[in-house]
Amino acid sequence: MVVSDLPRILIVDDNDDNRYTLQLLLEAAGHPLITSASGGKEALDLVAREKFSLILLDMMMPDVSGEEVLRTIKSNPETRDIPIVVISAESDTALVSTCIDLGADDYLPKPFNQSILRARVASALRKYSLRSIENEYLTKLEQEKRYSDTLLKNILPAEIALRMRSGESNIADHIEEATILFADVVGFAKITQRMKAYEIAGSLNRLFSEFDRLADEAKVDKIRSVGDNYMAAAGLSTPLADHAAVAASLGLDMVAASQRLQSVLPTPFPIRVGVHSGPVMAGVISIRKLAYDVWGDTVTVAARIEAASQPNRVLASAVTAKKLQGAFTLEGPHNVETKEHRMLEAFFVARKQQP
Repeated sequence: MVVSDLPRILIVDDNDDNRYTLQLLLEAAGHPLITSASGGKEALDLVAREKFSLILLDMMMPDVSGEEVLRTIKSNPETRDIPIVVISAESDTALVSTCIDLGADDYLPKPFNQSILRARVASALRKYSLRSIENEYLTKLEQEKRYSDTLLKNILPAEIALRMRSGESNIADHIEEATILFADVVGFAKITQRMKAYEIAGSLNRLFSEFDRLADEAKVDKIRSVGDNYMAAAGLSTPLADHAAVAASLGLDMVAASQRLQSVLPTPFPIRVGVHSGPVMAGVISIRKLAYDVWGDTVTVAARIEAASQPNRVLASAVTAKKLQGAFTLEGPHNVETKEHRMLEAFFVARKQQP
């Protein structure tokens, strides 16, 4: 064992002979790292500066009493785990009881038996070692818990993550009305055909990280990003009475962000956005790779609306546009024919100009 791994012991006694005797006994027992203090104040100063594995504490001292030293050390979360063995000529039962109540690990009357002292010191050091291992283990557990909580929050909406941590394992909700948003990079394959993989990944990360920030600020749930496609939903885990307006505003902010990022990305990444409102089902699916997903006809229609949108514009279905009347400028209607041979009406959305 290297010296740095050996326990450090502090002897606190105002009597020079007592300190010398204790130090000789401890060194003979294989404890070379000994520090001495001749008074309570000196002891407290040492404990504040250095780390000790054990303290042998006398009660009767001229400046700060051993009782006060014990109380101070045990009331401090940083030092309360240090084992303290009280060694005192006082054998009063009330004093012994007070020391134990204050947190002393043991009490030896003077004059002490050397064999018993060595045994008590060894016992206190074993307890300290086990306590240190336990605290280290608990600290690692807490770190792992924080890490897993952070991962869960990054994968799932905060409210859904909270429900799962509370023990809810089968999360499946029917939402009467929400607004689904899809955003897609226009001409992604052509834009990226001459780019390196790290440039593509870096650009999408920069773009989608900005979208994540905007979605968080708007209290909109990011559902997923696949390739160059980004999906979000307003009014799911966080009820929003104005979910249509929130989603439309977010879409416009995303368009503005993509245009703003043109100066820092290797090449412009123009996006188009589509939004549609209606009933959806949402829940956590899979076991190995958790995912909060949304499905239903509303999702399908939102995807078709997005595909019919134009670069740097937000297209809203007629259902959503009706909820936006008065709050936004609407251009349309425009007819959108879907893959399913459905004809939909849609309107381009813009913010009203300030007078």
